[in-house]
Amino acid sequence: MRKWMLMASTTILFGVAVLAFLLFPRSSPEVTAEQANETVISQYGGKVAKNTESGDIYEVEFLRPDGLYLALVNRQNGQIETIELIKKTEPAKELTEQQAEEIALERAIGTIEGVTYNEERNEYDVKVMEETQLSTIVLSAATGEVRSISQEPVEAAAPAEEPEQEPDRIITRDEAVRLAKNTLNGELQEVEFVQTDDGGYYLVEIENDQTEQEATIQIHAIRGDTMSVERND
Repeated sequence: MRKWMLMASTTILFGVAVLAFLLFPRSSPEVTAEQANETVISQYGGKVAKNTESGDIYEVEFLRPDGLYLALVNRQNGQIETIELIKKTEPAKELTEQQAEEIALERAIGTIEGVTYNEERNEYDVKVMEETQLSTIVLSAATGEVRSISQEPVEAAAPAEEPEQEPDRIITRDEAVRLAKNTLNGELQEVEFVQTDDGGYYLVEIENDQTEQEATIQIHAIRGDTMSVERND
């Protein structure tokens, strides 16, 4: 009787244990994000940039000298399931702007209009102004290799306009009289202007009562010099 009761108790305990296992299964401990990072870096090197949990996977982005990579790490067993290159890193530029200009001037004869460095493509864009066109030379900043050359026409600059020459100034009637009185000072009798191809002249008639002299003096209307003197004593 006692033996039977012992067997029954053992059977009941075993059944409870099985039921507890089925209802409350014990899962293995998960891998932490830090452990996932360490696994990736220990195998591939570099530096972790970001770790994101996505379901049963850790998405670990890490940087290496040659680019940015993504590794998928299983959260249950810590195994790296896949790895892929997200972005390749170009080598840093080695050419200086001056070297880029020299290479560009070997392909286009003119003057440098500007140099632009494209960090994403590691390229120099060099613009060279020629006589009738603007050339853009794209070359590798790492090797100096010319990758492309493009041209666009440039309108020739209009010739500079010559300043208009001011017309010769014609001296005034009063100025002509004053100049004439340097020859004979006296009372003005008459002034006449005569137009000619070289600017014209004034005929100034002056009379001096004290000396009883009279003269007709020809004064150039542009130069102001005395062209002739006709005296009547």
